[in-house]
Amino acid sequence: MELKQLKLSKRMIEKCTEAGFNEIEDLLWFFPVRYEEIRQKAFSDWLVNDKIWLEGTIVDPFKQVYLPKNRSVTKFHFQSLEGLFQVTIFNRPWLKLNQHITLQARYDGQNQLTGLQYNAQALMDQLGLVPIYALRKELTQKDMHKLVDKAFVFLDQCIKNDVPDVFRERYRLLRLKDALHYIHKPHTMEAVVQASRTLKYEEFLRFQTKLQVNRSINFSGQFGKVKVFDRRLVQTWMKQLPFELTADQKQVLNEILDDLQSKHRMNRLLQGDVGSGKTVIAALAMYATSLAHYQSALLAPTEILARQHAETLKQYLPKTLRIEVLYSSLSTQQKRKILTDLKNNEIDILVGTHSLIQEEVRFANCGLVVADEQHRFGVKQRQSLSEKGDKVDFLLMSATPIPRTLAAVLFNDVEISTITNYHSSKQNTQTFLIRENSIKPIYDQILKRLEEKDQVYFVCPSIEQSDRPTKSVEIIEAALKRGLPKHIRIGVLHGRLTAEEKTRVLECFYAQEYDCLVTTTVIEVGVNIQSANTMVVYDSDRFGLSQLHQLRGRVGRGSVEGRCFLLTDSEDELSLERLNVLVESQDGFEIANKDLALRGPGEIFGLKQSGIPSFLIANVVTDQAILMTAQKDGQEIMKNPSQYNAWLEHCRKELETQVVD
Repeated sequence: MELKQLKLSKRMIEKCTEAGFNEIEDLLWFFPVRYEEIRQKAFSDWLVNDKIWLEGTIVDPFKQVYLPKNRSVTKFHFQSLEGLFQVTIFNRPWLKLNQHITLQARYDGQNQLTGLQYNAQALMDQLGLVPIYALRKELTQKDMHKLVDKAFVFLDQCIKNDVPDVFRERYRLLRLKDALHYIHKPHTMEAVVQASRTLKYEEFLRFQTKLQVNRSINFSGQFGKVKVFDRRLVQTWMKQLPFELTADQKQVLNEILDDLQSKHRMNRLLQGDVGSGKTVIAALAMYATSLAHYQSALLAPTEILARQHAETLKQYLPKTLRIEVLYSSLSTQQKRKILTDLKNNEIDILVGTHSLIQEEVRFANCGLVVADEQHRFGVKQRQSLSEKGDKVDFLLMSATPIPRTLAAVLFNDVEISTITNYHSSKQNTQTFLIRENSIKPIYDQILKRLEEKDQVYFVCPSIEQSDRPTKSVEIIEAALKRGLPKHIRIGVLHGRLTAEEKTRVLECFYAQEYDCLVTTTVIEVGVNIQSANTMVVYDSDRFGLSQLHQLRGRVGRGSVEGRCFLLTDSEDELSLERLNVLVESQDGFEIANKDLALRGPGEIFGLKQSGIPSFLIANVVTDQAILMTAQKDGQEIMKNPSQYNAWLEHCRKELETQVVD
């Protein structure tokens, strides 16, 4: 429902839109992060630094002092039932003598109070729990309370569907409208707990049902096209590779080849740590597909990675296979040639970004789609890919490690294969924590590496300087130009460059025309430059552990040991504990587990490129029991569709409008 139905001012609608609230439902499903209890407390029980509430009147002496930059200090005596107090409050110049207010303040001892906030309501009308929201943009707590109050008028109209009665009664859950009421306007913390339990289950059940619907539409019980090929030819070609596959790689390859030769469509997730060798497995799967006279498509998240994958496949696979890459900077004539040859079955493997889903991209006989970095597609996107061939097999790859038990629940619409060890050619990367957000302590080491013709990544959390005190690309580029010898060549790479500009910068770095690359996390995925084996990460405490692990995976990819320097001036103990996990471990799965334990799933699983869903209130780590219950119930729904028709239709409609992550 549109926000304009709330009859808000034009400015408030703008503030809501800037904060990401586009519909009334967005307000109702934006849950408080905590609750503050407003209660009366006898003066005899007050302790210094206690936060207290009291009602009274502003009396003399009353004094206001105005400071620069529109700041002010107001001091007054405050007469309440608890006694007479001297109050100091900042930036509230509109307070008046003899005004009757309810004041929230900090008790400083000896009848001294520091005012925090106030209002004109009677204290008795405010007693109880007050929801506190994580504020967005310019919205205040007062704004949020008013917006939610207005949204509640439309509560019944905003609830599209409730949890099926059988599950609600089985688990003693609330009606959805009651749960929303209790989460925003609770009388007790017991009501909050009950509401949270209901909302978490509803969110997980909706997610699990959509997974089951997606699976039933695309894969489950649906026969695939059996790929007929001689596995001995694949094994023979493996001997031509410049390295021997690990035991894990061989096992995973056999699982995939079994899928290709089976009667059922493959829908498999291949997860493995950075450098574990997923790409060669995908290459061999595409080779097997070509032996069965089918074409393959490889989807990459960026154009840079698409072009790099095409080059890697040409190194791994027989020269007789024609491998092409489709990207935006190709000329119209080149694109037309590729599309024509693809349609005429003259191309064996086509690599590209999501542009491969477009209607004009037509395969003669597509049998396998490989999606790198585990991009998950909605029903319409899956159907678009399916139309590229007859009952296409899917292989999704991820370098974002997920604990296996958790992956089994979150991705129960796919089979999971995991590579846990490395091939012997991979070098280790040493990681060092530097307790300073500057290269001064490691300047000599950086210079020595540059003199040895090593190349260096300098990773920054932002492109340009902002209000937040972080090291930006523009700041570090300028600092390096001042601080390093004049002959050191510095390139710059970030997300605001066009695809062509990014490619050109990386090609120059690959050709060693740059000695240093100052960049953001655009290099996080897939960049493979074996002559760059040193990385410096500024403000490393601002990155997630799994993201830092991905970043340092860019070094140590050749014959030289990698070095990764994590710079931070943070004194926060939790941040330092997290960063030391990277110093002590090279295991992406161990790091992901520790990151989960330390931070929870929000920042890790909320990343779009991870493909892992983020939830509004549920937590896939702490609420695993509810998640697994919802998984079981989702399966029950699919077995008895007529009994749960309304819920199923609701989930199907959501799937149809789902956007590709």
